Amino acid sequence: MLKKVIGAIRSWLQKYSITTTINKFDEKLDHTSWKGAEFYPNYFQPFALVPPSNYSSQGTYRQIKIDDKLGEVAANITEDFKDKLVSLLGDNVRLDDIYLFWYDPEKRTEWSLSNSWHDDNVGHRIKIFVCFEGNGTTPTVVIPNSFNKPYKMRNSEYKRFLGGRDVDAIQDEIKLAYKAGDIALFDTACLHRGLYEEPAAVRAVLVMEYIDRNKANIIAGKSPCGPGMSRTGKVIFEEGAYNSLKATGLMDDQLIKKVNNEYVYSLIHLNN
Repeated sequence: MLKKVIGAIRSWLQKYSITTTINKFDEKLDHTSWKGAEFYPNYFQPFALVPPSNYSSQGTYRQIKIDDKLGEVAANITEDFKDKLVSLLGDNVRLDDIYLFWYDPEKRTEWSLSNSWHDDNVGHRIKIFVCFEGNGTTPTVVIPNSFNKPYKMRNSEYKRFLGGRDVDAIQDEIKLAYKAGDIALFDTACLHRGLYEEPAAVRAVLVMEYIDRNKANIIAGKSPCGPGMSRTGKVIFEEGAYNSLKATGLMDDQLIKKVNNEYVYSLIHLNN
């Protein structure tokens, strides 16, 4: 228990320390014209994915390699929403992270932190969930227009870092109940959570995260942003996937390094 308390304090202090930085970048952004979440049913034609062979204790698996077919889908959707992303996040927006995220309730032995109400402690950032497998019973729940302005850490975060669950329904919440072929996007500065309780079902979503690149470069390591959610994490692209996403203009060339026939996207390449 002592180790958990120390870890919670450290996490809280790290995120508290970047409050001024987040506000510096976010104060110029105007999100008053957008409620913070959108849902698009039957948006694309999903194809079969190879399921993972192992899961975390939270019933999740994160795939960091993006093959050519996934890259093409991601690029097409990025192009469709590029104008919105730039208008909401500014000219320095980039594709900050991309991964295939699986959840299987039968593999879960403990609850994920993302099951509780939270924001992502990075200020304004937009996630797009592209659902390849799911029946709508494992939605993301969002409270529209619930972002802090100016940004500040929510008091409930310390309890969440300790493992306390906050899953009560909140008035005005909306359920992004995506099924295979649907997509959803939302601002992670809004309160949200994954509805992982029963009757949850297997879900596989391609997650794309967009944020101001200069903000992410500074706060990565203290909050979950950057490729692989850290300063040393990475995404691996097959060549076709990289070329498709590069053509959108939202890839950050400073983070890319070609290794053999693949492209590695990571903050460790910044300024190298």
